[in-house]
Amino acid sequence: MSRTWFNGARVEGALSMARGERGFLLGDGLFETILVLNQTPLWGNMHFLRLEAAAQELGLPFDRDGLDDALAELLADAPATHQVLRVTLTRGSSARGLAADGGRPSLLLTLDPFDASLMFKPVALATSTIRRNPLSVTARHKTLSYIDNIAAAREATAKGAEDALMRNTKGAVACSSIANIFLLRGRTLITPARDQGILTGVMRQALIHSAARLGLVPEERAVKPSELKTADAVFLTNSLRFIRPVTSLDGKPLGGGDLSALVSTLCDAARLQCGHDPRTVDLAAGGR
Repeated sequence: MSRTWFNGARVEGALSMARGERGFLLGDGLFETILVLNQTPLWGNMHFLRLEAAAQELGLPFDRDGLDDALAELLADAPATHQVLRVTLTRGSSARGLAADGGRPSLLLTLDPFDASLMFKPVALATSTIRRNPLSVTARHKTLSYIDNIAAAREATAKGAEDALMRNTKGAVACSSIANIFLLRGRTLITPARDQGILTGVMRQALIHSAARLGLVPEERAVKPSELKTADAVFLTNSLRFIRPVTSLDGKPLGGGDLSALVSTLCDAARLQCGHDPRTVDLAAGGR
């Protein structure tokens, strides 16, 4: 069962959109995708703070109280299963011109059934020719301008992989098309730093904050592609898929270290928030 809230009210059926809507015409907007467990957006405040910070930098009007009210209305009588919440904020409709200000911003919330089949699932990567630009706002913010990620994902699929390894313009490891990337080497938890052309993921932050409890030392820095081949384990983090071990890169196997402690730590944190362990999500209840 899917639900939609758009610019002030719940909506059934098709949306009515202004012909000058900049989100549609120019990708002038931001979005967040959040797992909802038991009617609770998981790490929701971290997602909304990231959205607010990006909106402020890009000059997009953002009303946190309005978002909270819209979310409460959308979730008020939602079934107590597991859903995917997407929040989309655009500059709204404007006259022509890239630098034009919109009128009233557009806010779209959608709630859809959650497919848990990819959670914790091993993933094969293929190196993409698409590069991440560390100086670009589309690299460090979750904008609607997602065409680089789409192109990289399609390239990986054409090579028979599930996701793409994206490097930055200097050739260092950045991320996958939809996730942050980590390496385990002994007790060191390594991940590309913020200045490497990455989106600072919410799950990435949650894991870094939990590292000390696991006796791990987080290290955020530039990562050479060759380091992936010698790591004890390589894995991806994503708000909907949690932790996914990377089993191969460009057809060559990678280290298969034990990630169970990392998975347990994140799932315990999720259970404290939502009263539900993501490892026990019922696929039938969540919907495919």
